[in-house]
Amino acid sequence: MPVTVTMPQLGESVTEGTITRWLKAVGDTVAADEPLLEVSTDKVDTEIPAPASGVLLSIDAAEDDTVEVGGVLAVIGEPDDAAAAPAGEPSEPAEPATPEPVAADTPAEPVAPTETASAEAAPSEPATPEPVSGGSEVSVVLPALGESVTEGVITRWLKSVGDAVEADEPLVEISTDKVDTEIPAPVSGTLAAIAADTDATVEVGAEIARIST
Repeated sequence: MPVTVTMPQLGESVTEGTITRWLKAVGDTVAADEPLLEVSTDKVDTEIPAPASGVLLSIDAAEDDTVEVGGVLAVIGEPDDAAAAPAGEPSEPAEPATPEPVAADTPAEPVAPTETASAEAAPSEPATPEPVSGGSEVSVVLPALGESVTEGVITRWLKSVGDAVEADEPLVEISTDKVDTEIPAPVSGTLAAIAADTDATVEVGAEIARIST
């Protein structure tokens, strides 16, 4: 399932950032937490890590473009998502629970089986390996919040395990020696696990939560 990479909030009063350099090109394989691009704001110059492993399917903001916080920067997916990207990207993030337009799409079909024996038999087999494939959960990692920042302290969780979260919705408050900021959810879904409690010190790139999509 494709994952949207968005511009994180890199400071309390920061509303936008400028793309200074892409470190990956469309078609490149990326690993979760691997630096994906460099961003400059009026407060900090930093690298934005990939929120998930996969293939860079598209780049939605070119170098020197100014992008608002929450704006789409790129899309990461599985290699076989590349062919289906034009149809899959808009439908899945926008309406993850709508089965009718994608009757042949395995992730959405099990949500609401509309037919009897034939409809239930078809999704039941592809649906079981789907959670095992690794695409059902997305790791939330502590981003680099400054060139010399190596760690941050969890000051407050804004969501609890089991809560529904929207992409770009503030998830947790982080404090570093340079900035206090909110980390947004990289994708929409349900908060499946919190890996770092309040007041815990976490290194840049370490997992702080998981979101089930």
